[in-house]
Amino acid sequence: MSEDNLQMVVVQTVNSGVLHVYVQGNLEERGGKTIILTVHDIGTNHKSFVRFVNHPSMAAVKEKAIFLHVCVPGQEDNSADFFGDFPTLDGIGDDLNAVLDKFEVKSAIAFGEGVGANIICRFAMGHPNRIMGIILVHCTSTTAGIIEYCKEKVMNMRLENSIMSDGAWDYLLAHKFGGESKSRQEYLEELKATLNPKNLSKYLVAFTKRTDLSSTIGTKLETVDALLVTGSKASHLHTVYTTHKSMNKKKTTLLVVDNVADVMQEAPDKLARSLILLCKGCGVLSGVAIPGMERQRTLSSSMEEADRPRRMSVTQPHLPPVPSA
Repeated sequence: MSEDNLQMVVVQTVNSGVLHVYVQGNLEERGGKTIILTVHDIGTNHKSFVRFVNHPSMAAVKEKAIFLHVCVPGQEDNSADFFGDFPTLDGIGDDLNAVLDKFEVKSAIAFGEGVGANIICRFAMGHPNRIMGIILVHCTSTTAGIIEYCKEKVMNMRLENSIMSDGAWDYLLAHKFGGESKSRQEYLEELKATLNPKNLSKYLVAFTKRTDLSSTIGTKLETVDALLVTGSKASHLHTVYTTHKSMNKKKTTLLVVDNVADVMQEAPDKLARSLILLCKGCGVLSGVAIPGMERQRTLSSSMEEADRPRRMSVTQPHLPPVPSA
């Protein structure tokens, strides 16, 4: 067990080689508990989800759930160089099936952020019977736009040689923070001190080579309860709108949190509340109280209602217009 009381389990897979899964919660008490499978964004690892789960607003969920935090190959702190062909996002998504098999889990709530949300999406589309519901934070379902593609092409020429150029570091900062943030330099220093840059470049290349999901996501996830989450200052805002536009509106909730870019770090309480509501809608975590719900009932016509997912799409007004494709 680590300092966070995590148990690391090695899972052998077809596409990704070995996946390290960090278990948060006691597997011996799994009877009656909800399993939540997570996949992290680029420029971080499983620890971003561990921090979120440890937030006070998630305390009741933590008691009733067991989290399986999947670490993308080579993204562990101070990892050795990854050798061989790095898996595609589709390959990693497919390998999540093996993770659930390893833990003898029939179905789970699946939760991803950024590139991890894209991977969760692919898993859910390929194996909808293993999914109770999905939570997608800053999910991109399209390929790169033309401007992004040109920047990525130049960046990839160096990334293909496992070199994180200045442009690649800038890309990661924009990916995480959108505009300016006081945390940018601190994040960059921690990133360079903990993650293997060669392995990080491989994950970034896999993301830039992603295939389009938007044309099939609505059909393949037609019966899956989904929560899409973004911040109004996030660089991913419009790509999340595009993803939402492609999905079944009766099954999909959109939560846009005002004045934040990084929802998991900046608005964990709002995300936790939405997560609990999504889970309740899927028939799990029924005994978990919803923080702030009593107050919301008395403010039923207020703006705070916009933070509460329902069985329909929820958005906040006064957001920038979505550009046409």
